[in-house]
Parts: sequence; structure tokens; C-alpha cells
Amino acid sequence: MTSDLLSPSGPHPSLRRTTPSTVYRVAPDALPKRVRRGADGKLYGEVPLIPVPHDEGDQGVRNTRGGELDRQPPRSTAVPDLDGHDTRPDPLAATTPAEFVEAMRLFRRWAGTPSYRKMQQNCGNRCSATSFHTALSQDKLPKLSLVEAFIAACGGSDEEYRRWATAWRRLELRIADRSNRRSPASPSLQRDTEEASDREE
Repeated sequence: MTSDLLSPSGPHPSLRRTTPSTVYRVAPDALPKRVRRGADGKLYGEVPLIPVPHDEGDQGVRNTRGGELDRQPPRSTAVPDLDGHDTRPDPLAATTPAEFVEAMRLFRRWAGTPSYRKMQQNCGNRCSATSFHTALSQDKLPKLSLVEAFIAACGGSDEEYRRWATAWRRLELRIADRSNRRSPASPSLQRDTEEASDREE
């Protein structure tokens, strides 16, 4: 009788060495190539992927069934409040960059105060732990890309993305408007204005 170890089909399945499936993630600072619009009206493109260590496999795109790429797992969201008890800080109430950043600090507490390193992992390394710490340690309005990564890092929902993006844009436009009002007119504009006044006299 032929042993399973010497059978033509190879070793017994329990003794075969299994190779873990390869996991990939989008390369940092990757730019899409060959962008095209599909029949459904959406834009499609190609981005370079890099292999991910197996202990970080949950953060990438898994290569299974002969190389077919699966989608990334859905973003985890924070546990919502009980109906009628919304304790989330409202970024739309912020009227200054300092108040906006304070709302970010409160939102991080609302999400359970995850560590900055954990936040970096939660957002898929879109923002570093140091960048999160720096942004929350000062009263300047952070970039919108950091705010978006921050919401993902704290498990925010799609509604949270819209609320925080709207609050950020409102403050950014207000700051830009104040800056335009304070900026002096250019020398050429002042000269044209003076010449026009002289002609009127």
C-alpha cells in the first residue's frame, strides 16, 4: 500500500506547506495613471501597489484566487450614540481656527481617545502620528486632507466627513475673505486710481 507521503498527488494536505496570500496596499504618494471614464460615467485609473507584511495584512488589498485583487475592507466606524443623545462635538459651531481644533480634540475624546499611532493605522497611513499630534497641539486651521484623515482615524461616518468638510471650508473662506480685505492695493492700481482722480478734478 502506498503511503500518503509518497503518493503521486504529493504529501497529505495536512502536511503541505501553505503559502499565505499576498497582501498589497497603494504605494505612498501614488498618482493614478491611464485615467479613463467608464460606461457608468465614473473615472477609473491604475495605481502602483506595494506588498504589505503579513502582520499588517488587514490594511491592504488581498491577492486571492490566482491574482485577483479584492477591495479593501470597509472602514470601521465608531459606535454611534443612543437615539436622542448625540454627544458628538459640532464643528459647524466653530467660528475660529482655535475653536475648530478644539472641536477636533473633543471628537477624538468622543471616539475613545485612540493613540496617535493607532490613528495613523486607522486612516491607512494617510497621515502620520506626528502630524496628528502637531495639528491638535496648536490652534491653526489644519489642511483639509489632514481633517479627512482625522475623521477616518476616529471612525467617523460619511455624515461626519460632510460636516467637518463643510465647517472647514466655511472657516477657510472666511479667512481668505479677511485676508483679501486687509491686503493693500497694488502700486499700479493705486497709481491708476490717483490718475483717475486727477482727471476728474
